[in-house]
Amino acid sequence: MKIVTYNLRFGGAGRNHWSKVLEELDPDIFLTQESYPPSQHLSPLFDAGLHCHASWSPVGKQHWGSAVYVKGHKPSKLDLQHFGGNVVGIEVPGFSWPNPDGCRLRIFSIHAPDKGGYHQAVHSILDRIAEMRDGFEIVIGGDFNLTISERHESEPLQTCEADLAIQARLRDEFGLINCWQTAQPDEPLPQTLRWNGNKETPYHCDGIFVPSSWKERLQKCVVVSGKEWDRMSDHNPVMAEFK
Repeated sequence: MKIVTYNLRFGGAGRNHWSKVLEELDPDIFLTQESYPPSQHLSPLFDAGLHCHASWSPVGKQHWGSAVYVKGHKPSKLDLQHFGGNVVGIEVPGFSWPNPDGCRLRIFSIHAPDKGGYHQAVHSILDRIAEMRDGFEIVIGGDFNLTISERHESEPLQTCEADLAIQARLRDEFGLINCWQTAQPDEPLPQTLRWNGNKETPYHCDGIFVPSSWKERLQKCVVVSGKEWDRMSDHNPVMAEFK
């Protein structure tokens, strides 16, 4: 089972991001941000029925927004209109993993807005998700616009207290694990954002959080990179794979 999160940057110029992710990475769950509607990226497949597996909402009056895609399932969209397309949530009542009989799963794709500061925005989003947890497994992923893993003392950048508070909340209140840091606890954080103003600094703001009960099934979590991927967006996909 694979989960991928990917910020496409201003909609995804060229509109080939979805097809590249689905064909090359083959995720069971795809969380995306700053994406044009899936129908524009995948028009033939979308017309053939893929629309049943994806939920997308725009950010304000932008032509792009956030989305969740679940392979082989028809999710129900959750009411998160207060956040516009900065957060899209779906419910998959019979998700057939990790239990063959299925589990009740809610999935949230986040693109933290700078409304009163990123930390305040993320806390507000988590407040709303907390109201929607009862009886469901929760998966949260996306572009948090803050450091979502703890840096080691040897790294040139350090994690601020406000970032650590967000990480602690996801861990302690929601019972989630950070897939990348769980898979590589002793490694420095890789770059997930090559911001145009400073392409060298290893900003690490994209990530995937899953229930702690999935920890033993986590095989790997990687930042997908390469010349073609680096050309497509200033963010790189993050992919977690489970057995």
